Amino acid sequence: MDASSHTLTVPRTARWWTSSPPAGVVLRGTLYVLHGYGQLPAFFIRKFQAQINDGWRVVAPEGAHRFYLKGTDGRVGASWMTREARLDDIADQIQFLDTLRAKLDAESGAEFQDGPRVLLGFSQGASTALRWAALGQGGAGRWDGLIAHSGVIPPDLKALDGDLSNGPALNVVVGTDDPYIQDPASRFQTAEHAWAEAGGDPDRIRLHTFQGAHDVNAAAVTRVLDAI
Repeated sequence: MDASSHTLTVPRTARWWTSSPPAGVVLRGTLYVLHGYGQLPAFFIRKFQAQINDGWRVVAPEGAHRFYLKGTDGRVGASWMTREARLDDIADQIQFLDTLRAKLDAESGAEFQDGPRVLLGFSQGASTALRWAALGQGGAGRWDGLIAHSGVIPPDLKALDGDLSNGPALNVVVGTDDPYIQDPASRFQTAEHAWAEAGGDPDRIRLHTFQGAHDVNAAAVTRVLDAI
């Protein structure tokens, strides 16, 4: 029996979390953080408490695919996509993230209007972040900083006509003991190639390493933000 595939675009409820600096702290800007595979933004955003205390408003969107981490009950995680219907998922997630960015930009008070906007993706979220920067409305030039933390630049950017040529520098943050990135220097060479293929300036990609494994390193993130 032959079966044919069909698609239908429908409205969907999407979620995100935000956290603003404590009262009295000078506002520095807005940091968008995209979580990794199996994480939830309600918990992921807590990893950026140091940045929040330092004056950053943090925005943590949630990937569209929620699932039980083990079996059919218990803890729930989220992911951005799988290999199944990947092009549809990429288009959907970019539309969601573009809509969210437009909404928050329109609603931001005067104190946030002039501050930098930085995009950070962790693990699976790094690929999502770079696709958003390269394919999203307004292009990579609407970001003041890009951070790929413990993740990769997706190799499909060129095939998707993604453009990073007018974007800011890309900061690649990698733990020296990350089991998923056993050779940071070799992985960085691969990142440089993917960056250049998508139009990124070869002189504007930087590697930052820290002593640690596959987790957000607050000190490394702070160092990168302080340099933006």
